[in-house]
Formats: sequence, C-alpha cells, structure tokens
Amino acid sequence: MPPYMINPGELRHSVQLQAPSSTRDASGEPIATWSAVLTTRAKIEGTSSAAFKDSFSNSTLAAESTDLLTIRWPGSSITVEPGQRVIFGDVTYLIQDVDNVQRRNRKLRLACVVVDERSN
Repeated sequence: MPPYMINPGELRHSVQLQAPSSTRDASGEPIATWSAVLTTRAKIEGTSSAAFKDSFSNSTLAAESTDLLTIRWPGSSITVEPGQRVIFGDVTYLIQDVDNVQRRNRKLRLACVVVDERSN
C-alpha cells in the first residue's frame, strides 16, 4: 500500500480535534477556551513506530512527542496545526507537529504529547 493511503481498519479510535479560541469575561479579560473543530477516527501509536521516524526524524518538537496519531485529511476548510489539541477519552494530546504525507492531502500524521491523562 502506498504511504499516503490509510487502511480504514486501523482507524479504531474516535477523537476530537480542538483549536484554541479566546472569549472575554464580563470585565473584558480574555478567557482561553477550546472549540471543537473536527470529530474523526484515528490510529494512535507510540513514537517508536517506523511511521513516526519516517515522518518526523528532523523535527525538534516532534522529538519530545509521546504518540503518533494518523487521521484522514479533513479537507481544505479545516486547518490542523501545532498548538491545537486532540481529545481521546480521558487523554488530552497537544499537537507538536503535522505531516501531510507526501503532500497528497489524504493522510495526516500528528506528532503529539500527552498533556492530561485522568484515571477512570
């Protein structure tokens, strides 16, 4: 299978992509909030995978990452970029780096770090 293709059976995890947004409270002070951008299916794997090393071997930010999330390209109307976050159950990931595999607009690999993990 070409590297830009996704095996649909691997997208086992339901995730929500969120982007930072700012609103103001009654006194006019900014409040940092997160708004949902996309709910999709993802493949989640550790950074020891070959796919991670192929995509992010030269990235300093990705070197700090703990997990690699693979999703389908969401279309040109949705921008996925570092600084956004991904919610999977009780785990919150911060996106460190994004790889649009071979610039084919079919598959995105997200180098992420866990920022919040709550026990059940």
